[in-house]
Amino acid sequence: QQPPGSTFKPFTALAGLESGAIDDKTIIHCSGGVALYGKYQRCWVKTGHGAVALHKGIVDSCDVYFYTVGARAGIDNLSFYGDLAGFGHLTGIDLPHEQPGIMPSAQWKMRNYRQKWYAGETPSVAIGQGALVATPIQLVRAISGLAMGGEWHRPRLVASQPDKVVKWTLNPQNVKDILDGMYGVVNEGGGTGGRARLPGISVCDKTGTAQLTSEDYAKANGKKTSEDNAWFEAFAPRMAQTD
Repeated sequence: QQPPGSTFKPFTALAGLESGAIDDKTIIHCSGGVALYGKYQRCWVKTGHGAVALHKGIVDSCDVYFYTVGARAGIDNLSFYGDLAGFGHLTGIDLPHEQPGIMPSAQWKMRNYRQKWYAGETPSVAIGQGALVATPIQLVRAISGLAMGGEWHRPRLVASQPDKVVKWTLNPQNVKDILDGMYGVVNEGGGTGGRARLPGISVCDKTGTAQLTSEDYAKANGKKTSEDNAWFEAFAPRMAQTD
């Protein structure tokens, strides 16, 4: 289990779109960082991405865009759609010792820490950091359900194991816009997943970095950068509703 990093961004986009906090044409300016709730949040591109809407935000994985979307949507919406996709829950795969991960929410924090949720904690969750933790199989299930337009299945190693299906009515255009962005990650110049391009196969993906220590912790311990791991989620071909 570890923070899923930017692989969570499609679900932040889903929360923003489905809640009406943004639409696919909402422009957010990235100059390399943004001040939210009294804290300056940096983008992974120090010089910034300029004017960013949904498609470019996903293709370029712009942190400022998703910090802002998360702040506008709020932790309740991030938690609702993250929970819907299975974050914070066992997938039920037929393997031992599965871990549930954590999908943070105001209720989760009060229940576990007897503290209220502060708005300043939300931007980190929106880019897959903070208290959010997930397992690889959770990411597989989550992105598969999104790719299928809102139909999440229980992952199984043995076909005879019973399936468990969760269906949710999502706006098809919102799903299409997110999946088109994931297609662009691989197949458009400058996307963060260009190395995954395969001739004749419409691969869609989202790359991510799981930050294991904060920048402040790293500096306090004499390290120039924080420790992190790489994540990569993908599916192919692009689903019919995106054509």
